[in-house]
Amino acid sequence: MIHQRTAHVEGMRAHYLEVGDGPTLVLLASMLVRARTYAPLIARLAPHFRVLAVELPGSGRSSRLTQTWGLEEYADWSERFLNAVAVERAIIVGHSNSGAVALLMGARRPERVSSLVLADAIGARQSHSLFRLLLARAVDAALEPGLSARGWPDVAWNLLFHTGSFLHQVRLAARADVLQQAPAVVAPTLVAWGRKDHTMPLVCSARLRAVIPGSRLHLSEGSHDHCIAHADEFARSVSKFVESVAVPS
Repeated sequence: MIHQRTAHVEGMRAHYLEVGDGPTLVLLASMLVRARTYAPLIARLAPHFRVLAVELPGSGRSSRLTQTWGLEEYADWSERFLNAVAVERAIIVGHSNSGAVALLMGARRPERVSSLVLADAIGARQSHSLFRLLLARAVDAALEPGLSARGWPDVAWNLLFHTGSFLHQVRLAARADVLQQAPAVVAPTLVAWGRKDHTMPLVCSARLRAVIPGSRLHLSEGSHDHCIAHADEFARSVSKFVESVAVPS
């Protein structure tokens, strides 16, 4: 059973889902959707991990922001979330916008990250055209019609209740650049990508791997949201990766 939880992080409400037993895996939900969007993935990770799927401020049922945040602020907040839920170190998984947050957390707070999974993360595109990004996102939505239909209410929720943050995140998806910070990541890192990702094309995965020391690659036949649409495959790849890099006790 997936449990609904609330934590308070320095006066801010953090809504998250908790399920499973084992090594703690913190799934940072993309700021454009809600944690429940990842329900298929959460269910498949739960047999292997204690999963905490958190909605970052400015999204979902977590606190609204009076001013929009950059990726660095989200990374610092994510560390404080670990403090609030009494987790010293965790496997950190980020997808799309939250993938860049996870990467910066690994670069800025390496002692808190046991391993890192970046699924189709923003921050490595060369084109900063917002129009091209939106067009590419429409293509990916068409490639995963079932997921798009299920996920649309969660996108609409954030657009309605966190309008400023949502629009800022769309702009960040086009303009963010984390390639300079990526070499500071020391945790074992899995770069997981959809071969058919148009939003963050496959070349973005190559750029990240080129600057993250020792990173590994998992390719899916899916698109930008393959971690949800192909949850079984993604969960297996994460489980195998974590097992392969675990430090013997």
